[in-house]
Amino acid sequence: MKHLKNNAFTLIETLVALVIGMIAIGAMYFAYQYFNNTYQSITDRAAMSEAGRNSLSLIAKDLRNAGYKNINYSKKVWDRKIEVKNNYNSKGADYLRIWYNSDQNTRMQAEYYIEQTGNQINLVKQLIENPEAGRDAKKAYCERYSNQRNCKPMIIVENVTDFQVVLRDNTGAELTSVGLFSADAIANQDKVHTAEIYVTVRSPNELYKTSKTTKILNHNFSVQKNDQYHRETFYLSVYLRNLIKI
Repeated sequence: MKHLKNNAFTLIETLVALVIGMIAIGAMYFAYQYFNNTYQSITDRAAMSEAGRNSLSLIAKDLRNAGYKNINYSKKVWDRKIEVKNNYNSKGADYLRIWYNSDQNTRMQAEYYIEQTGNQINLVKQLIENPEAGRDAKKAYCERYSNQRNCKPMIIVENVTDFQVVLRDNTGAELTSVGLFSADAIANQDKVHTAEIYVTVRSPNELYKTSKTTKILNHNFSVQKNDQYHRETFYLSVYLRNLIKI
């Protein structure tokens, strides 16, 4: 009678195969994690860059319109053009307000400031038509414009760490008082030659494995953060063509 020989893996061979398999699975997992984190980092940085540039373009457009008066506008008083307040909402960031005509009957008031919702801080824009008209003034960003229902500022950049505005005259000197809060501030509106804008944006996700210390210095404002987020500051200088008179 012929006996059949049964071949099988030995215990040592089985253990070696298991070890090799586990190493291969571990290598695949860590490679996936690495490429996934790299992709997330690239995606977040690209989103930050796009959001930062778009926000500066939006603000620059309103700044170039600051003080523009339609020749057929009926109201004679024209003392509201631009205003900056420091440390608005006690968060260190600035508040920017701009007035201009959109047509011969309508005066616009654009406001930029940071607003916190939960743990997130955003740079927002509020736009008001005919702000001096009292109850007839209308906010632009509403669920229903006709009855001014559910009006909220428009978020233009999410996860903002800082927003700074610096106004300078034609010599490059900083104008520290510009707006409506004093006679000098009102007069200084017509001295504004350029506006410098700083917007510091934080990544939506943590991109570093360990906490990293980041010191942000935008003009005279400084803040230090120690966390795993990435931050970038976007800067733009804008010539205010409708304001400079002196």
